[in-house]
Amino acid sequence: MAFGVLLTDEGVAELGATLKDYLSDGPAGKFLPCKEASPDRSFFHLVSEARNADGAMVEVELYIPNRYIKLVMSGLERKHIGFL
Repeated sequence: MAFGVLLTDEGVAELGATLKDYLSDGPAGKFLPCKEASPDRSFFHLVSEARNADGAMVEVELYIPNRYIKLVMSGLERKHIGFL
């Protein structure tokens, strides 16, 4: 399962520099491609992947305030997520 988490403009403005290694650009705006996404009280729990400075793929857990999440879509593959 793949998830695409679309951030609000406020979320990009506030967290964009911190999340730059994880964010992708799509026609609808900045989004996080994730392996997992679930609301957890006032935060969204996300599991994402990125390349580290050595070029190795690393998996990280992110906790993003709910107010910065515009939309979450899931699909069996990334190509099934409409806004990517």
